[in-house]
Amino acid sequence: MSREDICDACQLVGTLRPNIVWFGEMPFEMERIEAALQRCDLFVSIGTSGAVYPAAGFVSVANACGAESVSLNLEQSDHDGAFDRGEYGPATEVVTEFVEELLAAK
Repeated sequence: MSREDICDACQLVGTLRPNIVWFGEMPFEMERIEAALQRCDLFVSIGTSGAVYPAAGFVSVANACGAESVSLNLEQSDHDGAFDRGEYGPATEVVTEFVEELLAAK
């Protein structure tokens, strides 16, 4: 990607951005996120402090609807008490181990 790339949506040069939510922005599709949280069986948070809202509140919604909640993070945070379980270490390790555990349980 270069600064000369043209945006497919608006046809302007130099206006591309990654499909992510920057700090201070509201996530796209909040209604869909809320609906998914209300029906999920497992909520996994990977690599976040859990301190920035509205995403920080997602675990509470999932928990209230009966989901198991897991935090996979480099180190413990002040918000780990909101999760049923936490695994700590580099994401390249803890995510791989967690996925292997899920697959083995099936």
